[in-house]
Amino acid sequence: MFYRQKFSIFKIDIQEVDIYRATPLTEQTALKELGERIRAHRIALDLSRETLAEKAGIGKNTLVRLEMGQSVSLSHLVKVLLQFGFAESLVDTVPDYSRSPMMLLRESQKLPQRKRAGRKKKAAANAPWVWGEDK
Repeated sequence: MFYRQKFSIFKIDIQEVDIYRATPLTEQTALKELGERIRAHRIALDLSRETLAEKAGIGKNTLVRLEMGQSVSLSHLVKVLLQFGFAESLVDTVPDYSRSPMMLLRESQKLPQRKRAGRKKKAAANAPWVWGEDK
């Protein structure tokens, strides 16, 4: 509430404004931005499309589609990112939940296991079985 009051003179609702992106990220804008960044890195490293495509083991037309923001397979994207040394960053974009902080905390505290109540034993376990009508 304090921040909203502090910045109210700018007529900005802080909850709705993303300071890094003016438009919402859609599939098309994400592909286009990835393509532009890959092209910028290729040019910064002074690599031609043919050279990068050959090093990555993909076709030149696939690299062109990737740089234009068109859909390509994930394996092609990973191959190009490996050439730039960014594959680890790609893997880190998805959090690893195999050992969450709560799991680590529980393991460190060694909490006792929950125990279930045992089942009631039948009184006549050795009695011969009979139909319900015969009882």
